[in-house]
Amino acid sequence: MQPSLHARKHIRAHLLERLAGRANDDQAAIRSTALNLFFEASFEFESLRDLKSLCVLVPDVCLDTPASLYMRGPKGTLRLRRTTSAQKPRLITFPEPSCPNQTVGIRLEGLTAIPICETGTEPKLLGMLCLHKNLSPEEEAFYLEYVRALAQLMAVKQVAISSRQRLTFIYNLVRDIGHNVIVPNMHFKLLFLQMEKQLEHLGRKVDALSPVRSSSPDREIRRELPGMIKDLQTRQKCISRRFQQSSLFLESLLRHGHFEKGRYDLQPRPCKFKSQIFEPQLDRFLPLLNAQGITIRIAPDVRIDEDITLEADIGLLSQVFANLLSNAVKYTESMPGESGREEKLVLYGWESKPQAFGPGQPGIELYIRTTGHEIPSPDRMKLFNADFRCSATENVEGSGHGLYFVKQIVELHNGRAEYSYAAPMNTFHITLPCRDNSLTSTEPGSCPSPS
Repeated sequence: MQPSLHARKHIRAHLLERLAGRANDDQAAIRSTALNLFFEASFEFESLRDLKSLCVLVPDVCLDTPASLYMRGPKGTLRLRRTTSAQKPRLITFPEPSCPNQTVGIRLEGLTAIPICETGTEPKLLGMLCLHKNLSPEEEAFYLEYVRALAQLMAVKQVAISSRQRLTFIYNLVRDIGHNVIVPNMHFKLLFLQMEKQLEHLGRKVDALSPVRSSSPDREIRRELPGMIKDLQTRQKCISRRFQQSSLFLESLLRHGHFEKGRYDLQPRPCKFKSQIFEPQLDRFLPLLNAQGITIRIAPDVRIDEDITLEADIGLLSQVFANLLSNAVKYTESMPGESGREEKLVLYGWESKPQAFGPGQPGIELYIRTTGHEIPSPDRMKLFNADFRCSATENVEGSGHGLYFVKQIVELHNGRAEYSYAAPMNTFHITLPCRDNSLTSTEPGSCPSPS
């Protein structure tokens, strides 16, 4: 598509304005100026269409050399895209150049064609820049450099175009997900609530029935009904919990704000760590832990009845502990315990740190400990890096992304994620600041409640 006449006039006027006062420069200086103007204007006129116009206007305006730009079409043929020549367009047959070895222009009747080759190890022909005159060796050397710059700028702008298209697609996809997935989830939550109430109502109805008589024809089904209802209630609650966790993860990961800001967009609010964040994840992973023969329990020095309050993004911080529990399932090893017998053990807990972030800056350290061998020293500094896999776990399936995600989310909460080892347990520590320093208690596991 050709740019508008107004756009071409604007580019020409821009070049003429920048050239004012340079008429007395020698040819070498003018060519240098032309190349500089080409680079400068390519950033001011950002579109690929404007770049194509610019590449023929610079030779015409700056060096008084009419030029035509031919570009490869979808079928591989070269088609005229831009020209400043007053001559009528004519059909020109170009010999196929060898892009990697092309160091000279192609001489044709009344013009010199310079191949435009894409950048890369195996470049292909993108097009031809035709200068409507016989070039001197100095001019030809300049245009070879000029065309190399043109090819690089085309590649940069094509990447920018592709990136914008991808970002636009992702942005629209997220809006579609919000409209077609997340919003309907609200309806599912209502359905689960209605189902729970109906099962409770059905249970009361069954409990209110008259006692079963031995002579009643429906005595067997009457005896089975209470158990069937309880089983349905248990299954409904299990499905509802799993659905709520899946919805929480989906909604927090596909949050519109993440894509608008280009980073995770936290939505912190006061929440109970034990009951709202950790225990729902423990409920999810407990069958997997049990299947691996792993015992999980709260650390002995933690007050079981205490539920500390944090200011956190529930969805994202829940996924932090989901990642740590997932690692516990995969990497917990049998190690000799206090009794001397080998066991697979996971401990979790929390501890108040009055000076976690410096004097007068308390925090809460949340931790998960798993039995296993110590992570090798060379790997420790890289544990939380993107895509890093510990050398000792190469045979275990994983992506190396989990701990990187943990570190990102914790640091967005102004906290820190760390690793330590005290035989026979590996410990992953998550330290988060308390919401209100003035109210912090020094009791183990305490954190200020929101005012």
